[in-house]
Amino acid sequence: MADADPAGVEQIRAFFTGEHPGLAAQRKRFRRIPSSPRCKLCEAPFGGFGGMAFRALGYGRSGNPSLCEKCVAELRKRGVTGLEIPVSLLFSDVRGSTALGERMSPSEFHAFLDHFYRLATDAIARHDGLVDKVVGDEVIGLFFGGISGPDHAAAAVRAGADLAEAAASPDASASGAIPVGTAVHTGTAFVGASGPIATVDDFTALGDTVNATARLASVAAAGELIVSVAAAEAARVEPDGLERRTVAIRGRTEPLEVLVLRPADTAGQRAG
Repeated sequence: MADADPAGVEQIRAFFTGEHPGLAAQRKRFRRIPSSPRCKLCEAPFGGFGGMAFRALGYGRSGNPSLCEKCVAELRKRGVTGLEIPVSLLFSDVRGSTALGERMSPSEFHAFLDHFYRLATDAIARHDGLVDKVVGDEVIGLFFGGISGPDHAAAAVRAGADLAEAAASPDASASGAIPVGTAVHTGTAFVGASGPIATVDDFTALGDTVNATARLASVAAAGELIVSVAAAEAARVEPDGLERRTVAIRGRTEPLEVLVLRPADTAGQRAG
């Protein structure tokens, strides 16, 4: 960010951290206007009549299909590729998806994964998170001050609790419950464009917090929501009665302490 305008950097920081309420308020306004798909950052609609109207206002889809022209233009104008800020991450993936794919026809497996995608993305959006990625059998949610408010860890935990309960329902898919493992962690990450400022390949989060959340999700059994102690404390999760584990994280010298929630434990985390 050598060529970034200092005032512009601080303005972007205020938007990302929630010190300036503009981004969160704009996302809520734009979300009321149909329809999906949407800009990952500001929620401007790309589809339907809403998309047509917003294109006329300069919010059309940019060369990056995940971001609108306005958001890309703002990042480029201020010379800001991204910033390190406090974030909370939710990673969720289907356990045993390879075996499930072998038992189903390709069309059935596609429909099965689509049910999972819908449950996960709905839970993330309902708690003011950003759907970072949908890749293979995994969905990643990103929560930070500018879009989720100061209690972004609590929002991520509530989203994970909603998802765990919904996936465990017998009618989660045509095949029954979806075997999903989910993890939530909080920390500092680089949030912003993942490519050069001239291209703005994507808007995402990068860093150790992201990698650690992915590792935690990989050890979550079907039906489990693993919450790092850091995230649990930030979200004010009551630890009494919850299983506690120490999880070794590949590539890290120190393990992470986590709490394990299952659908029966998540009722108290879904409120709010």
